[in-house]
Amino acid sequence: MENSQERHDDLDKKLVIEAEKIVRKAEEEDIILRLMGSIAFRLHCPRYVHYLDSLTRTLTDVDFASYSSERSKVENLLEKLEYTTQSYVQVAIATLGRSTYWKKDDTRIKVDIFWDKLKMNHDIDFAGRLELEKSTLPLSELLQEKLQIVRLNMKDVKDTVVLLLEHDVAEKSTDREVVDLSPIIRRVSKDWCYYYTFSKNLKAMQDILRELGTLPNEEKSIVNDRIVRILDAFERVPKSLGWKARAKIGTRKKWYNEVE
Repeated sequence: MENSQERHDDLDKKLVIEAEKIVRKAEEEDIILRLMGSIAFRLHCPRYVHYLDSLTRTLTDVDFASYSSERSKVENLLEKLEYTTQSYVQVAIATLGRSTYWKKDDTRIKVDIFWDKLKMNHDIDFAGRLELEKSTLPLSELLQEKLQIVRLNMKDVKDTVVLLLEHDVAEKSTDREVVDLSPIIRRVSKDWCYYYTFSKNLKAMQDILRELGTLPNEEKSIVNDRIVRILDAFERVPKSLGWKARAKIGTRKKWYNEVE
């Protein structure tokens, strides 16, 4: 009998194949549709993707980012690829600015599309960013996608660790294979709430990293060094008056959006 891990592995392969097919079709039709989530991390980290497997990182769905101006084209594409949705689901999640679709012949395959921004614990705006990559979010947005999560879980830690192992970071870079920190640092300088969550998560990752037995010490050191450089950049950037005023209130006031 097929065991649970084999079923997970089979679904993982199906999700990756389906994600790549949708991206390819969108590119052929000149539709702005970019992968995000764990599959995007896998595609961006070919050298170290095996660590996601050894760290037992399983996939659950396919996440995309697009602009609302592309919505009709995206929906037509998904309909041609035999996806369907339910209106009651769309109404329920409309406040999160996303849509959900299921593959008609395999309801385990689910696609979520975030329109214009990621609306989670901290909003991540996609304006002007989706054009920078052909198939996925830029590395900067992939990193933000994980660091904005207030209650970080291990699957998100694993994705982030592998991203920072595969890709160097720089305070400003036009190299698509380097994490350009400039959009993150700009927001850090103005938004204490965003700064607090990101800094807290990066420090937590440093602690978790020490306990990841699968990762060799040399590679742990690479990831830790990149985290240190990000945190250093956060501290060095001049902060706005609004940032300083909000910092005085601190966590006595909720600093993030609740997400159902």
